[in-house]
Amino acid sequence: MTFSISKYFNHLIKYVAWIGILFLLGAMLITTTDVVLRKIDNVGIYGTIDLVQLMIMSAAYLSIPYAFMKKSHVAVAILSERMPKKVACFCQALGMLFCVIFMSSIAWFGFQQADQQYQYGDISITLGLPMIYYWIPVLAGSTLSGIVSAGLLITSFFTLFSEKQDPSDNGPLDKESAQI
Repeated sequence: MTFSISKYFNHLIKYVAWIGILFLLGAMLITTTDVVLRKIDNVGIYGTIDLVQLMIMSAAYLSIPYAFMKKSHVAVAILSERMPKKVACFCQALGMLFCVIFMSSIAWFGFQQADQQYQYGDISITLGLPMIYYWIPVLAGSTLSGIVSAGLLITSFFTLFSEKQDPSDNGPLDKESAQI
């Protein structure tokens, strides 16, 4: 049961990331077309800024869960590769705890702000797009990122408490010096 849920959730995250990529391609297409039209005919696309802002925000927030799932977040390689497994696992768990808190906070407070703007009927300046359109990808991406981070946090804790480690293992740096 857990495997099938995880499999479907992983597919969902991949599809959401692909949607984010499509938004990014759309932003590039609109920007390029706007620049070319301004150069050729001195006429641009009306509402370019509104559309590009919406698409860039969507691309960014819809791609974050996939980056977390693939563990492609930033790590200081010079430190993380030389740590003992237990220390590296603890650091990953701590990082994922901060990610869960941060992304859940974005989702929670973002939802409150989105609800307020929806009730007030806020719209974008140029095209008059409802501001809720800007909030939907932010809320979806931050919620999915929080869920992925929570899963990685749980996995890190299982790894941290289940692996046996040799007390003499001081990480790769000690092994390299022992070989010399």
